[in-house]
Amino acid sequence: MSTLADRQSIVVGIDGTATALAAARWAGAVADRLRSPVVLLGVAPTLDYPLTSSSGINMVPELRAAAKNKLDEAFEAVRADHPRVEIRQILEDGMPARKLIEHSAVARMVVVAANFSDRLTTLLLGSTTLTVANKAACPVTVWRGSTDQPLPDGRPVLVGVDGSPGSTAAVGEAFELAAALDVEVVALHAWNDPDLLQWTPVPDAWETLAQQEEELLSERMAGWSEKYPDVTVTKVVQKNPPAQALLEYAESTQLVLTGSRGHNRLTGLLVGSTSQNLLHHAPSPVVICRER
Repeated sequence: MSTLADRQSIVVGIDGTATALAAARWAGAVADRLRSPVVLLGVAPTLDYPLTSSSGINMVPELRAAAKNKLDEAFEAVRADHPRVEIRQILEDGMPARKLIEHSAVARMVVVAANFSDRLTTLLLGSTTLTVANKAACPVTVWRGSTDQPLPDGRPVLVGVDGSPGSTAAVGEAFELAAALDVEVVALHAWNDPDLLQWTPVPDAWETLAQQEEELLSERMAGWSEKYPDVTVTKVVQKNPPAQALLEYAESTQLVLTGSRGHNRLTGLLVGSTSQNLLHHAPSPVVICRER
């Protein structure tokens, strides 16, 4: 694996689609604010055996040349938007998901496009996108949105807070990105956990439960405003399914951050149901965070 990526770099998977190009432009804008380099990663897809055409011609050089052309296109787009950003290019042979996961071990963030080319195996998202979201070692941004307007704007960033280690990582990432983009943080805690609602309390008890959940959110947010005093924070507590609440608020925010799974999810799930919902339906980029 090439060593062009480092702990400060934002690695973007480039596959030639309009969505991947938009994701690269978004990553360039974020990198500009964070003073991070952007690493554009192109992968010439190969398997464990030689790829040949029906006439017996080795296809790898052609695939590599096509991947390089896509990298160059992305390079020029990012440079046009943000000429100050350091842009690096990596071209490798292999499987795209595997290469992105390898680079995630040394990157600050990995950005992949939410392409819809593999519906049969993943319902909505491509298999590369879901694999990277499940297995990357660093935060993963699954870029969604309008390819005509991919750059960050003045809307807040939204973070889901549930108290899990991944959620704590998401809160930290939300504050850092909000500070870099000079926008507000909306911290949302939805508390209709099925375990909590097995019993039906008397009406007055709902107010007590709501107060307890508000206190929980305040505890989880403690210290972050001191660390980022210039970031305005709006705290929201709802008795609602987490995915539903986050998707509703996502309509008025530019970015959604969440942990990879809640503290009460089955251990066999790599990306929990809330994160899965966001990856498939959010109107803007989704950042999946996990404890390093």
